Amino acid sequence: MNSIILKPILWIKREFIPFRILDRYLFFDFLKNFLGTLILLTSMIVIYEFTNNMKYLVSSKVDQTHVYLYILFSVPGMIVQVVSPALMFSVCFVVGQYSVNKELVAIMVAGVSFLRIITPILFFGFCAWIFMSFFTQFVVIPANKKAQIEYSYMIKGANKLVDFVYQLHIKGKKGFYYVYWIDEKESMIKGGFNYIEINADGLPNFVVSSQKAKFTPEPHNWTLYDVEEIKFNDKIEVISRKKIESKDYPFPEDIQYFSKPTRNPEQMNFFELAEEIESRIIKGIPYRDVIVQRHATFAMPLMSFVVVALGALAGAITKRSAGVASLGITIAVVLLYYILYSTMKTLAENGGLPIWFGIWFTPVLFITAAYFFYKRMNI
Repeated sequence: MNSIILKPILWIKREFIPFRILDRYLFFDFLKNFLGTLILLTSMIVIYEFTNNMKYLVSSKVDQTHVYLYILFSVPGMIVQVVSPALMFSVCFVVGQYSVNKELVAIMVAGVSFLRIITPILFFGFCAWIFMSFFTQFVVIPANKKAQIEYSYMIKGANKLVDFVYQLHIKGKKGFYYVYWIDEKESMIKGGFNYIEINADGLPNFVVSSQKAKFTPEPHNWTLYDVEEIKFNDKIEVISRKKIESKDYPFPEDIQYFSKPTRNPEQMNFFELAEEIESRIIKGIPYRDVIVQRHATFAMPLMSFVVVALGALAGAITKRSAGVASLGITIAVVLLYYILYSTMKTLAENGGLPIWFGIWFTPVLFITAAYFFYKRMNI
């Protein structure tokens, strides 16, 4: 058992410590192209976002700082979008250059296998998968949340309505709510606040209807105005009916519970997804899309490794201009991957496929295709 574990470790130590001239030559050539492509593609998206939001820069009612902060906080998300295409193009271009210039053939004739040649790049792709998984969780998602806050300031400055809920029926910890317009700025619900508390037997204890309700966070309290309160006994018979000008109620939910009944799963990290599932169960809201996103947290970044493997194999068979071939192959593979992955994910969210199958099918399919492609190439 120990020999099985030690064998790959000893092989890595023998082959890569210290880094050989061939490894440095190929890997740093790849790394240079990857970083250059990554910066170029990210810059293009930044320029697009800047021009797309130019209308807010010229608006006299919008603080221009919000525009710049929005773009700044959006940069990590932009990087995630272009990492896979940048990896695919770089590895395909570098290996393709070696193939076109016959350097790849010369290295293999010297007794170095193709798999050994590209192992440092494959290892980089594997590390990119792990890094992107954690980078997305702890950098991209928090940055996106801040970007959305800045974007809401931009929209509000342009006199557009955002961050409001109109007529919401939702389950709470002890009962059901039916509320109308929510004013987060004043921590109030206007136009109607209705609540029915349910006991352990599923029967109503009381019903409250009011014109408006104000939430006070400290101490946690709801003040209802123009209240009608109806109480029931165990036989669901009315035992009291009151009309009150105002009254305080200790409802367990706060104003955020109504203004954001559901959150976008793509804007939550792995731990927040678990909390969202529990929250939706309490509220009686479907949560299948949240479970899908938990799988996607690690499945989507796996694309980094997939494109590196496919890019290396595609580059090895390149016979003409490496640049043109790499660009074409990158566009084709990335588009096909995104289309297939998005389709399978949608089917999983809608219940058309088991969640694990819908999310992991695309990366497993592409990795399997890369393996068979490698075996067929016989290199």
